[in-house]
Amino acid sequence: MEASMTGRHVCYPPRISGGSAHHCISSKQSLGLPRSTWAQPLTRCRTGHTLRCVQAKARDEKLADRQKAPNVAPLKDLRQRPPASPEQQDTWGFFQWDRYATSWEVPWGGRQLALGMVAWAASFLLVGLVVSPLVVKTAGVTNIASLTATDKSLLVLGNQVLETYVGITVIRSVLKGFEPLPDDLFRTSFGAPFKKPYGWLTWGLLGVVLSPVAIGLTVTALTYSGYEPPVGGQGTADGVARIISLDFFSYAGLFTTTAVLAPILEETVFRGFLLTSLSKYMPAPAAVVVSSVAFGAAHLSQRDFPQLVALGVLLGFSYVRSRNLATPMLIHGAWNGTVLTVLFLLAASGVDVKQLIAKG
Repeated sequence: MEASMTGRHVCYPPRISGGSAHHCISSKQSLGLPRSTWAQPLTRCRTGHTLRCVQAKARDEKLADRQKAPNVAPLKDLRQRPPASPEQQDTWGFFQWDRYATSWEVPWGGRQLALGMVAWAASFLLVGLVVSPLVVKTAGVTNIASLTATDKSLLVLGNQVLETYVGITVIRSVLKGFEPLPDDLFRTSFGAPFKKPYGWLTWGLLGVVLSPVAIGLTVTALTYSGYEPPVGGQGTADGVARIISLDFFSYAGLFTTTAVLAPILEETVFRGFLLTSLSKYMPAPAAVVVSSVAFGAAHLSQRDFPQLVALGVLLGFSYVRSRNLATPMLIHGAWNGTVLTVLFLLAASGVDVKQLIAKG
């Protein structure tokens, strides 16, 4: 393949034949940057034009100066801590706080982050407010209120199936140009569940135990601080409480929705995409907090917002330590499934769960 050199920059034809553009890339290998960034195009130039790449050169020189500066940490060190030492590989390090600050090498930038979140939010609203109602109407259902609780739970399940498929597809489409992605991005693996230090099931079970503790401590702290939750409004369990029926299919439909599909979608978006993207611009603990606030806000529940943020923080740090989305999915699903099961048991014992939830 023919290539022309200008300083540390290489201009090469695109792989697709017939293209009229060249890509200008920096020889990032000489700067010690990750292999995944070596072939990322920095600027574009037309065939026959003089290759100058002024912006690319300026950026490379700035990076090189940072690498050579004696008192400044290399750029890579600011984004990601070095891998665990052999000694750390043999320990869980539950109380080694620096290991909760390990970031990811994220190949995309802020533009893809903003586009991905906006596109996902738009697709979520489109499916929930347009597509699903249209499908229901096409099926001949004109009055949803007249349906049985079991039928309503199945409609909720169908909507969640669409939301999950479309939402994950949107995120993947935004990042398609950066494939293949690094191994620890969007990783969902069920292998080596108890292997130190990343065993997903170990961290997952720990999170399942700690989730009620974290939320309980949050509620206690808010109570002692004088915080008064908003009166009325929509809570995260209100919608479920309205369609609870002592019927197996109703329970199965709602359980699949809340404990399986919702965690898959939300963990992919808020931990797999948002958290990792933010860790490119801020320390991992800060990225966990910011993504947790976004997670809480996305539920549109002012009443449950503090508890949702607390749960999000737990989910975020579980992902930081396990590097596996299966971990926060397990914790999230266990929490939602437990809440749903408790509501069904209360309803079976004669408690009016709608009134109970309304009282907070």
